[in-house]
Formats: sequence, structure tokens, C-alpha cells
Amino acid sequence: MFRVVVDCGGVNAAADHLGIAQPSVTAHLRALERQLGSTLFLRSRGRRNVITPTGQALYQYACDALSKSAELQIAVKRFDATATQTVSMAVQRALANYMLPRVLAPFMRSHPAANIRVHSETQEAALDLFRAGAVDTAIVFATPEAREFEGAIIGSEPLRIVASPSHPLAKRKRVALAELEHFDFVGALRDSQFYALVDATLKASGLPKYRVILHMQDSVAITNAVIHGIGLACTLSCVLQQGIAEGKLVVIETDPPPPPLQVKVLVRAGVSCREIIDAFIPSLIEGLRS
Repeated sequence: MFRVVVDCGGVNAAADHLGIAQPSVTAHLRALERQLGSTLFLRSRGRRNVITPTGQALYQYACDALSKSAELQIAVKRFDATATQTVSMAVQRALANYMLPRVLAPFMRSHPAANIRVHSETQEAALDLFRAGAVDTAIVFATPEAREFEGAIIGSEPLRIVASPSHPLAKRKRVALAELEHFDFVGALRDSQFYALVDATLKASGLPKYRVILHMQDSVAITNAVIHGIGLACTLSCVLQQGIAEGKLVVIETDPPPPPLQVKVLVRAGVSCREIIDAFIPSLIEGLRS
């Protein structure tokens, strides 16, 4: 990232080149300066940053190191046939925690040469890793932000609205979706892509407004908040299965029910592991059906 900042002539241009947010680039540079204990750029308001002698030395080192790293990867792929069986993937966190393990287990038994590295991330972070070329493939929800990448819809994950057994709606067999505007909800962080996707889905289904009184990043935290009676939640079925089976959560059947969220797989062009990814996709499709 430091090399790109120097090559592009600044943080903003580097962020545009990498396809990531400018504060992220700045944070990486600050962390690098703290690690080295030295300033890399002389910064002044309204003027172009000037690279310091330390920065010049680091730039030369970075160019040499990255060049040798690329040479090493080429050599390894040439002489080690198993290298083509290594796959790195970024997976939306709930899918990684609840859907992926049951899919990976039979696949890896039938493909013993496969070496898979999974990054369990938020939707935003998974897309950032894929955008930066840090992973070979990504498994995410089909949010508007994911449309910039070519990929394939491989299935969907149901949404469920749940409450604690003590909630006033828990004993109702069926509820009009619009009626839920009178009840409190627990949801994802308001500025997250997942919150925006669920919010758009509920509104399109017939719930134009509702009260979210608690926003939390992690799906497990949201589920536990519902269990403790804080409010309703509309979230992924795979996240809720254990709580429902244990009687800690009750599914609120609505008319109409919220439609499922589509799952999309992205594959970086030209990856050497394309064969193993193509073999894995049918397992993903089957896993989303079950």
C-alpha cells in the first residue's frame, strides 16, 4: 500500500487506485510509521506530501521485496503442483460461521489436496479484500455494492423474524407484516450493507417503517439480545436454528413473509485455483438448498 501511495503521488489517488476508502490507506500509513518509529512523509496543508529519507529507503525496500515475492510465487507454482489447490476466500461472517462448515466438511474429504483459507468478514470487509486482490474468491450477499463485480447468484438464505417466548407476538400463529411497525427491533449497525439489505427487503415486503432501538454488529449478539427480550429481529435463518431448536426463540410467521437474501460468489479473473473453485461451487449451491 505504501508503494502505491508513492507511485500514485498521494493518499487520495492511491485509495482510488486500490478501490478502498481513503481513511483506510491513511490508517495503514500511520501504523507503518508507528512500527518503524519514523515519519515517511512531510505533510503540509494545501501542498503535496514530500517523501522523507526514511520513506525513500522503505520505498526501495518495498519494491525489491514485492518483486522477489512475485518471483517466488511464480517459482512455487511452477515446481509445486499442489500450489494450484490453495484457495483463499472472503466469506460474509454469518455464512462463514453457519453455512460454510457443513459445506466444507464433505468437500474437503473428497478433495484431500485442497488447502482453503477462509476470511470470515463483514460484507464490507469481504468485498474490500476481493477488490484489493487479497483473495481468490468471495461469498457475499447480493447487495447493490456487490453489483460492481461480475459473479453468479448461487442460491439464497431465508430471513426469519424472531422474538423471545415472552414477547406479546410469540403465541400468535400469524401476524400481518405491517403490524410489526408497532414493536421494537434489534438490528445490524445502521451504516452496514447488511442492515441496508434487510431494511430494503422489509420495506419492499410491506413494512415501510419500524423502530430499531438497538444496533449491533454481530449476528450472535443480535440473537442474544432477542433472547433477553429486547425486541424482534429479522435475520438469517442459519443464525437462528439453534436458538429455535432450544426453545429460546420463536419464529413470528408474517403475511407476507420476508423474501430470502440472494447469495453471490465472486471469482477473481486469472486465478490459478479456478479448477478447485469450480469444483466447490456445486457444494455451495447444495449447502444453500439444505
